[in-house]
Amino acid sequence: MSFPFHLPKDASLTHRFDSIGTGIFHTWQKPVGAVLIEIIVCGAGGAGGAGFGAAAGTARGGGGGGGSGAFSRIVVAANLLPDTLYISPGMGGAGAGGASYVSFMQSIVAAALLITATGGGLGGTGTAAAVGAAGAAGAITAGASCLYSGLGVFVSIAGQAGAAGGAIAGAAGTGVNFGNAGVPVCGGAGGGGSTSADFAGGGIVGAGFCPTISGAVAGGNRGNDGFGLELPLTYSGGTGGGASNTVIGGNGGDAAQGSGGGGGGVGVTNGGVGGRGGNGFVIISVVR
Repeated sequence: MSFPFHLPKDASLTHRFDSIGTGIFHTWQKPVGAVLIEIIVCGAGGAGGAGFGAAAGTARGGGGGGGSGAFSRIVVAANLLPDTLYISPGMGGAGAGGASYVSFMQSIVAAALLITATGGGLGGTGTAAAVGAAGAAGAITAGASCLYSGLGVFVSIAGQAGAAGGAIAGAAGTGVNFGNAGVPVCGGAGGGGSTSADFAGGGIVGAGFCPTISGAVAGGNRGNDGFGLELPLTYSGGTGGGASNTVIGGNGGDAAQGSGGGGGGVGVTNGGVGGRGGNGFVIISVVR
């Protein structure tokens, strides 16, 4: 197994923490002989919005894709840290993405935090008058939000917004370009919109190690789930659900970690629901 250049070669010195529930903390113990600690934190992605459902032949906007979580990173001398850190990765799911935290106690107040990364926003629901708006990108973390970030070299990078749903006059959902935000996660694509025909969901345009992922085929078809790769970290959003003028709209695809869910496609009676946002995560690496 190979690791990126900035991580230790010994896999036992790299620990990954995934979400186990909102407000629930993992515990990490500083190993003997540690010299430098690198911590990478990603907030959870937001869910996609639902496509609008109404009678065939009426204007219906597709659901917007959820935004991805932000990324934060710190490299700090091990002797400046206590022996125990508390880690709470953000939860994804059906709403806005939760923030991820690394703290000196089981608390997320700014005065106890070493580092944090915000979650992505929920994609908008389509209506008869407008498409579902793109979910907001996870915002950059200011130093005031984590009092102890000044102990090391700290950087925070905003996530990527999701994509808007397809037009009410009828159009495929808007796609997303992976990697445009400079983070290895991305927003979700939009669901298809319609007035009188079937349209496809938006897709993910791949880059780097992320493949291109097509949106749902036109009609009430489900979007594709996001792509996930552990090394190097590469996680994509879900693609948009297909729009239908005859049946229920297609659901958006679920996102991989930290990314946004795809928007739902419009349908008759009911639109498709948005895909789930991916959970946040924390990776702690030790050099000794």
